[in-house]
Amino acid sequence: MPWITAITQLLLPVLLLGWLALFPAAGTLALVLQGLSVGLVLFGLSFAALWALPPFWVPYLYGLVFLLIVIRQLMTIRSSTHGLWQASVGSTVLIAVVAGLGLLGGYMGIAAIQGRVTPNSDVVAIAPPFAAGHFLVAHGGSTEMVNVHLQTLDDSEARFRPWRGQSRGLDIFRITPWGWHMNGWWPADPAQYTTFGTPVVAPCSGRVAKVVDRFEDMTVPEMDSANKAGNYIAVDCGDFVVILAHLRQGKMAVAEGDQLRVGDRLGEAGNSGNSSEPHLHIHAQRGLPAGSPLGGEPLWLTIDGQFLARNERLHVP
Repeated sequence: MPWITAITQLLLPVLLLGWLALFPAAGTLALVLQGLSVGLVLFGLSFAALWALPPFWVPYLYGLVFLLIVIRQLMTIRSSTHGLWQASVGSTVLIAVVAGLGLLGGYMGIAAIQGRVTPNSDVVAIAPPFAAGHFLVAHGGSTEMVNVHLQTLDDSEARFRPWRGQSRGLDIFRITPWGWHMNGWWPADPAQYTTFGTPVVAPCSGRVAKVVDRFEDMTVPEMDSANKAGNYIAVDCGDFVVILAHLRQGKMAVAEGDQLRVGDRLGEAGNSGNSSEPHLHIHAQRGLPAGSPLGGEPLWLTIDGQFLARNERLHVP
């Protein structure tokens, strides 16, 4: 939600950096704990939060500002005669609260980094599903911290079975070279998003196994939870099937049974189905069950040889 993003990715980092710069704790140990706590919060946000708006370069800016503040504080420690802990009661309480946030940030950051590690099995390789441009992964990777799709991997949950095939998938935005992906602050019109209308192409050679093109593109943030994939195309790549979902209504360029080569145009990215804003959902699975086409055995995938997780970028020339 926009207000959560504003608080966690704009307000909170700015307040913490301002606190560290303008109100350094008295005492060497207190100051070190203050700086370490702020650093861990920034670390966790940098890797675990989705940096689409604000764009991907903002965590680097926060990191640079943090480094400059730390250098200044280190010089202060070296030139001062403060004891280990001379912080006031109020400052001590605040340091304790931020230290708790820092522990959470450390856990989030480590889990997010672990999500960038390529799994050892069930990995298939595909080509980029877009013709050209700069792209950002919104959800993807091998841990739930960076990939919300993994929540449906539990086969014991009956409600997840029709969608289990998407459990190792990716959600991808198109961005500008500077990381912007919308005009304004979460506009309702899907056409105001860079992804909307972007050509989607075949990520493998094969056959069009299924085409669904009957759902309207929703305004943001409306979602069609009853038809989660919205408009989609299933491509039979031989040993596996690739599903490309949330496509734009009325823009399909293929029909069921068509033979494809890598790079052939399929349609356009849209905002149909259970989509909070325009993006492309893509996943690989084994099989295409008749009763629940997205319920096949989920597979990990690489694009152009890259295993992509949240916030990682893909450039297609």
